[in-house]
Amino acid sequence: MRTTFGPRRAVAALLVTSLVLVACSDDDEDGDGGDTTEAPSGSEAPSGTEPPTDGGGEGSVVVGAVLEPTNLDIISTAGAALDQVLLDNVYETLVTYADGAAAPGLAELPEVSEDGLTYTFTLQEGVTFHDGDPLTASDVVWSLEQSRGETAVAQFDLASVASVTAVDDATVEITLSERDNWLLFQLSRRAGVVLNEGATDLQTTANGTGPFTLGQVVTGDSITLERFDGYWGDPAGVAEVTFRYFTDPQAAVNALTAGEADMITGANANLIGDLVDDPEYEVIDGASDGEFTLGFNNRIAPFDDPAVRTALRQAIDKEGVLELAGGYGQIIGGPVPPTDPWYTDLTSSAPFDPAAAQAAIEAAGVTQDGAWRLVWPNFYPIEYAEFVATSLGDIGLEVEVVPVEFSVWLEQVFTNGDYEITAVLHVEPRDITNYANPDYYWGYDSAEVQQLVGEARVAETEEESNTLLREASQVIAADSPVDWLLLFSDLVVASTDIEGYPRDFTNARFDASNITIVG
Repeated sequence: MRTTFGPRRAVAALLVTSLVLVACSDDDEDGDGGDTTEAPSGSEAPSGTEPPTDGGGEGSVVVGAVLEPTNLDIISTAGAALDQVLLDNVYETLVTYADGAAAPGLAELPEVSEDGLTYTFTLQEGVTFHDGDPLTASDVVWSLEQSRGETAVAQFDLASVASVTAVDDATVEITLSERDNWLLFQLSRRAGVVLNEGATDLQTTANGTGPFTLGQVVTGDSITLERFDGYWGDPAGVAEVTFRYFTDPQAAVNALTAGEADMITGANANLIGDLVDDPEYEVIDGASDGEFTLGFNNRIAPFDDPAVRTALRQAIDKEGVLELAGGYGQIIGGPVPPTDPWYTDLTSSAPFDPAAAQAAIEAAGVTQDGAWRLVWPNFYPIEYAEFVATSLGDIGLEVEVVPVEFSVWLEQVFTNGDYEITAVLHVEPRDITNYANPDYYWGYDSAEVQQLVGEARVAETEEESNTLLREASQVIAADSPVDWLLLFSDLVVASTDIEGYPRDFTNARFDASNITIVG
């Protein structure tokens, strides 16, 4: 479907609907089931492994989610859908992050040299992969080298790493080319994932060290995880967790109320009103890093002009976007959510002013040779796209909404940069570094931002680093490389028969190991 909007199309024609959107992630192709595969033998618990004496509870839990990964390659496939299902559950990271501070993971917190350039990690004892192989330092070295590779999602996050070596079987040394205040944070995410050395077939298999093994994968429908009874830490609270994917938000709610799902993430705010006061369910308006961004292709005219980009931002009423979201969310006006320590209020950076927007567009001499394409991932409600297109139409600009499958979006927009305007929900935590990467799909290339972010990365103190990042966020907001339509809430609805599930940031990461059945 292609829809073209010109001037004066009425905003009142829009339906008031909402979806708390999930992730710059991977796409559920059709949502109606598909091929079924079993996990390979390498993903099963090794034979003869005895379950822990304090083993977890029995039973299975179904978690409703929005987006299904296109494949399982945690190294090279972009998108938070993979993180949501695999991180903490199947794969674990070298360190973890809790309450704003680094904590032990597969390794103890490192010893750091006085110059901040050498990190020495000691691995936990008794850790095995799901195929029975013990975790060793060479596994960590190999994994980090994969994550530094040219096709790796985390390549930019590990840019400061000069070398990784195994001192002995239980000790890993990371040497940096310069100080990096964010290294431990990055090692708690994709950059710190540890795989079995030499792992292959990553798109279809997953052999980690986590509390769950990869079970059945039903393409277009679900991914099931099974408790790993040889896990080195506390056992998972249930025997099985299935992530079931819903492209239709009403179908997700129906599955929950019919008892076919125990909880849903990314819930539609306008479909759960009857559940808010229902004692059988809990509705959680959780914290989120989800900045729903309208991306401009900064590499091409007229979007290479900050004045034009700012004018486009001023044409779009964020209060109207919030209304479409059912009131769930927050207007932020810049690249940083309030959960980041360098947050500053930028809501006034491009205030809604259609008259000023139109005047700026005319002053810049913007002309259109045909409608601009708004390349729209088709799992997001079309009403948001229509609202954007109508808003720009009201200042004399013609916009064609072009819905695409997310796999197409990843190739066309994210990889090849073939677009004028696009939109996606970014749920990556602390992602201000994307604006310092000129190769990112926006093509935003600011020497000032790159310098500020670079200085923040190597700053002597956290206070100095945060100050520099606040300054960077102000420069970014003034340059308007994108428009931040809304910071979406992380809306979760769960049956009161379960507890221990994550309540915040669930669209970016979902640790299922603490879920228990109480009903």
